[in-house]
Amino acid sequence: MNNLKPTAICHGIESLACKLEYSVDPQDPSERSLGRRAFGRDHEGAVWSFQRLRQPSNYVRNTHRQAATRSIRQDGGLGFATGVRFDLLALEPVGRALADAFLKHRVGKGGTSLHNWLLRWLRGERDLPDWSDTLHKALSPEHPTADERNLVRSRVFETSTSSSEKRQRLARAIGRQAEFPDIERGVIPRLRDAGHRKQADEVIAARAFGAMLDRARDATSELTRAVEPGRGGVPLATLVRDVALQKALATLRAATANFSSKASAAGINEPTSRTFAAALLAATNEEQAIRLLVESVGKVLNLAEAAVIRGALFRVVDNSESLDGVEEGAVSIEPDRTGRTFRVANLHSLLRDTGHRGAA
Repeated sequence: MNNLKPTAICHGIESLACKLEYSVDPQDPSERSLGRRAFGRDHEGAVWSFQRLRQPSNYVRNTHRQAATRSIRQDGGLGFATGVRFDLLALEPVGRALADAFLKHRVGKGGTSLHNWLLRWLRGERDLPDWSDTLHKALSPEHPTADERNLVRSRVFETSTSSSEKRQRLARAIGRQAEFPDIERGVIPRLRDAGHRKQADEVIAARAFGAMLDRARDATSELTRAVEPGRGGVPLATLVRDVALQKALATLRAATANFSSKASAAGINEPTSRTFAAALLAATNEEQAIRLLVESVGKVLNLAEAAVIRGALFRVVDNSESLDGVEEGAVSIEPDRTGRTFRVANLHSLLRDTGHRGAA
């Protein structure tokens, strides 16, 4: 136990929570529960121990914990913890209060605390199917307690910071409807009508950034497909004549130009995205654009003189369209490819979960 890292513990508990949710109704699990494919392979229902559920092969590799780390930190997040890396985070008092609210759930026939139940599970002293409806609800992302909702709501909307004020404005623009609102026709006009034009411009820029990421993924997908058959690499002179790659690069340039324009209008100068956009728009031919893409995915592809070769972690990258049916729940952790804008969608989920009442 003492040698376990927080990432491993969190991975196992998240996997257990999602598998319990899946087991309630395998045909219609919660949209926020990951791992459906892995859980469906466990025909005998034998994979319930911490040692097995902590393994990515029995759950997923891209977890909710990875996506949530930034939001729980003090720097730019909700202030539940301080630190940079997840394994080194230190809980703030409000973060410890949230953890206590979660761990004090009573579960099982004896009414033991979730804290004690999980400790025994982590040590291998408890296994499933020693679970009940109370354990499922204690771990489920669909059943937060009133204390948990109140603590999160207070950090999202009631702290006196510029970030909190911005979230409050966006919450009013999103409204309180159950379905996600139309950003172009609903959220952005509401922000502008309320006098928050700069924030509206920032939302537009965020949408343009998501589109640029998707088009970059599409171009990288075509590039990896072209390189896959050539074990010794494919000459740049051959790649620049690839029609599918040419089309993907043209679409990427258009999306990049749009992002650059929208980011400038919003006054956004985030260096990584702006530098990539400027370099791509400055490329005068396909070869320069291909070189830039290869440099941005250095472990997947590499340059060798006048050819593109496989990198140490080479794989054929899926394009954005092929990810429409990605692992259930992953829409909450993957880059936006739905037109919803990733962080706005997450705030909409928080509004529902915390019972916050926005605009009509």
